[in-house]
Amino acid sequence: MRKSLVHSTTFLLKQCTGTRASGSVLRTFPFYGRTRTPVFGTATASRSRPLSSSSSSASTISDRGGAILRGSAPISSNTDTDKDSTIEIHLPPADDPVGLALYKKAIYCPVSQVLRTSAHVGSDDDNQKADGIVGDAVTPEEAKTHARNSGLRLLATIHHYLDGDLGRVEQVLHLKGLVKSTPEFSGHAAVIDGCSEVLAEAFGPDKGVGTRECFGVGSLGATVACTLELRIRPPLDIEK
Repeated sequence: MRKSLVHSTTFLLKQCTGTRASGSVLRTFPFYGRTRTPVFGTATASRSRPLSSSSSSASTISDRGGAILRGSAPISSNTDTDKDSTIEIHLPPADDPVGLALYKKAIYCPVSQVLRTSAHVGSDDDNQKADGIVGDAVTPEEAKTHARNSGLRLLATIHHYLDGDLGRVEQVLHLKGLVKSTPEFSGHAAVIDGCSEVLAEAFGPDKGVGTRECFGVGSLGATVACTLELRIRPPLDIEK
């Protein structure tokens, strides 16, 4: 997969009521799959300033770097948690269409204010496409990890398309998940939970959860593939 995102940014996502905290810090970031520890939590998305392509620091960042989303600590924990503590969601670099490139990774309709993505296949923690049949060579737990990484790839595309301003995401509308599985396998929903969880972590349990469909297929070029539809707030410069 070709990599097009050359900036590495930390976005501060504060859990808040009606206000948006903002901030972006340019920082170097090793390739996500080799440093990421899976984390689970929720945060509401904040307004983040897009990075300028003329930033003097941008040239020092590896083209293998991606974005880091910083959110609140898990709210599902059984122990008392400091509300000010944060978690990090590491994203891979956004990539470009493959093959003949006769499609777009995402497209936005300004009339409906809906952003729709192409299918993003699941990957392993080295950002390599994960392939295999769930219920055969791939366990449901492994497939759920692949689905989570599909969600991270979706977030990377959205982050790149919105120039880093994830605060424009108002609602996840619909998630579709495909799972390559044996005919007897019936745990497709539990597999796609991996993608749903990371969306809830990034955008919060309200904005990050929409409608969903997930089903099995007999032929697919990866273990899982997910597509997403989101409602996006127009840029400030065209708001009335």
